[in-house]
Amino acid sequence: MDRSLKLWIITILLLTTGIAVGQEPFSSIFDRLAKVERFAIGGVGYAGVISQGEKDFRAILSRSSITDFEKLYRTGNIQAKVYALVGLRILSPDRYNEFATALRTSKEMVETMTGCIEGKEPFAEVIKRVDAGEYR
Repeated sequence: MDRSLKLWIITILLLTTGIAVGQEPFSSIFDRLAKVERFAIGGVGYAGVISQGEKDFRAILSRSSITDFEKLYRTGNIQAKVYALVGLRILSPDRYNEFATALRTSKEMVETMTGCIEGKEPFAEVIKRVDAGEYR
């Protein structure tokens, strides 16, 4: 087999694999984000990769549905609630304020990851960063 044919076959395989991965059902993405272990936006870990939580968040955000984030807020764990609030702040600042107001004084702890550092922070502290627009 000549080299150009091999490259063509490899290209086709890579493209079709990417399409298959890109067609993950929305419900799987939503359910995974609703149970996310850590809230992490930006590169994390030693390699600075995007977390699965952020990938799922971006997939939901691409639908531009306020309803999706409202549902995530109602059904998700505490980390998912932060992702939901970030989405609401982007899509509908008024709805964001409605949801966030009651939590600005919450002492509930959120599992977070920033760079290589994992930790727990009070929900109210994380909300201050969302308020400031640090997560876009």
